[in-house]
Formats: sequence, C-alpha cells, structure tokens
Amino acid sequence: MNSMSVVAVARCASYDAGEVRAAVGRALDLLGGMGRFVVPGAGLLLKPNMLAPQPPEKAVTTHPAIVAAAASLAREAGASPRIGDSPGFHSFAKAAAASGIAAMAAAGRIPLVPFDDGEEIRTPPGGLVSSFVVSRAAARAPAIVSLPKFKTHNLTGITASVKNLFGCIPGLRKAEFHCRFPDADRFAAMLVDLAFALPARLHILDAVVAMDGDGPGAGDPFPLGLVIAGGDPVAVDSTACRAAGIDPLSIPMLRIAAERGLGTARADGIEIRGDTPAAAPGFRAPAAGGGKGPAILPDPVARAVKGWFARRPRVDRGLCTLCGACAGVCPARPKAISIRGGRVAIDDRRCILCYCCSEICPSRAIRLRRGRGAGLLARALGI
Repeated sequence: MNSMSVVAVARCASYDAGEVRAAVGRALDLLGGMGRFVVPGAGLLLKPNMLAPQPPEKAVTTHPAIVAAAASLAREAGASPRIGDSPGFHSFAKAAAASGIAAMAAAGRIPLVPFDDGEEIRTPPGGLVSSFVVSRAAARAPAIVSLPKFKTHNLTGITASVKNLFGCIPGLRKAEFHCRFPDADRFAAMLVDLAFALPARLHILDAVVAMDGDGPGAGDPFPLGLVIAGGDPVAVDSTACRAAGIDPLSIPMLRIAAERGLGTARADGIEIRGDTPAAAPGFRAPAAGGGKGPAILPDPVARAVKGWFARRPRVDRGLCTLCGACAGVCPARPKAISIRGGRVAIDDRRCILCYCCSEICPSRAIRLRRGRGAGLLARALGI
C-alpha cells in the first residue's frame, strides 16, 4: 500500500478560462477525478480566499477562474456547489464583488454563502484549542473543497491550504485568536487544530499568480504558473513552498502540522504527479514577523526580545485614506490603533504584533518596519 501523500501539479501560464479549466481538470484527473472528493447528489462548499475587496490582478484573493473550474468539475461529478468565506474585516458582498467571484457565481448560478452565523465544533484531543465557532455552512457541509491562494504572510510565513480554513470562522471572531495566540508558533498550532476539526477533502491551490513580499494583503503579484492539488493540505502547501524556494519546515504551521500527523511536509514523503516544479528565482519570502524570542530564553525575556527586534506596523501617511479598517480590525484590548486629529496613531505598547492592520489595509498604507533593536544592530554592523 502506498503511504505517500499524492500531490498533482499542472502548469498554467494565465487565467484564461479555458487554460485554467484544463489545468484544474488535469490536476484532478491525476488524483482520480473530482468524484473521489465530492458526494454525488449532495451539497459541496467551495472555500476560496476572499481576504478583502481587491481585484483579481492584485493577487490578494483566489482568482474567479479557479473557482469557476472547481465548480464546473463538481457539478459534472454530481455535486451541488456553493461558495462561502468570511473576509477578515470587510463585508463578504464587497469582497465577492471586487474579486470577480460574485459575477462568476451569478453567471454560473452558484449560490454565495456569507459566513455570518456560527456553530461550535470540537477538536480532537491533545491540541491547543478544544473547540471553535465556525460558519454553520462549513460545520454542516457534506464536503468542503478548499480553494486557497498561495501568498506570503507576515505572521505565519505563508498562507495556503492549512491557513485558508481560518476564513471559516465568522467575521471578527477571528480577532479573538490573534489576541489569545499572538506569537507565531501558538497561532500556527491553533490553525492546525482547526484543520483537524474542519477537514477539507480536497485542496486546489491557486499558484498561477502568487503573492510575495509583505503578504497576505500588501505584497506583490508573482507568477508561479502552477495549479497544485491534493487531499493532504500539508503536502500541497509544502510543494508550493518548494516551488517558491522556501523550506517548508521553516514555516511553523507546516512543521507543527507534520509533527502532529495532519499531513506530510518531507519531499521524500510526497509523490508528485504531473509537472515537476523547479524553484522559482526571485520569490521574496516575508521577513521574520511575530513569533517568540529565542527558545532558550525564559518566556518574559523572550517576549522582551520579541518586542525589541520584531517588525512593527508603520503608517505611510501619503497612502492612508483614513478609512478606519486598521482600527476596526485591531484585536488588541484596548486597541493599539486609533484615529486622532486626522491621523492614524499606533500605540506600540499595546500592539500585539499580529499584523492584521497591514493585512487588511486596502490602500497598502501600513507597512512593517524593522524594530528598534534590529535597526540599532544593523547600524552597528554597517548593514
């Protein structure tokens, strides 16, 4: 019996509808067809990444051509697809409209499901979180197919299949977890708990145009030219990381997921079917984000080191429109961000370094700058 995780990779050079449909179809054929992952005659929840109201060319959201291809193949397999998500701060309707997914869904007569309500689900024992409140549509779906976008992420390193299920938590409930788990390792462990509790049967990763740099909202489009699919989210994400020149085990979320048995991160444990991607030159991984201080230090000292060296959000006043999204999404209590005197003010003493403000800013006005300790060290070393 083959114990390796199977991942299908199909090259796709553009978002032309026909080319995407062919690439997604080829990837699923290599996995045995969409029929392996759906329930004929039953509903199917398609979960794209609709982080914010941004157009497809910004590479912030899953491209509508990917969603359309998955929906078409699901219908051919006898399932009834619906599309749902919960953006981090903005309304579902605005994100769906701006991303092109609403128009695609209307043309294909595919219902859209905002994740506004909630239902508690339990997690397997032994994790960090015992239960989550997720969208009722996700909790009760006969099957979930995740349609993530491959992007860098300032807190978790990358966002792809494992992280995409975080969008099943309704609205600002997500902010609770940033407050409870502000460091990268514990936040990653929480995401792994959620992936265990709410398993998607299939992951179809949009890596045709990825995002590098300061993702997941303020980075830059980067053409990887790939559709990557599989039933193992860790293997899918690890394959995408290698295509971008990133060591998957450097990503806490993937390392923890592999250690706990959610999936496989090692290259020798993954069978690649289809195209074999080479590492793309020039892909910019994000700089180190939140995380803890060095593991050898006591927690109070580690927190102090983190506070001194971690990157911090700063406002580019020339780009800021005073929309208030950053203050609205800030999970710190009391909030670290306010609007005073016609300016956005960030209180570093209250900031928990979750980077939600940078993630959600529609005008890319909040950028992450190196901390005071890192700056002093750089100047001392002349770098």
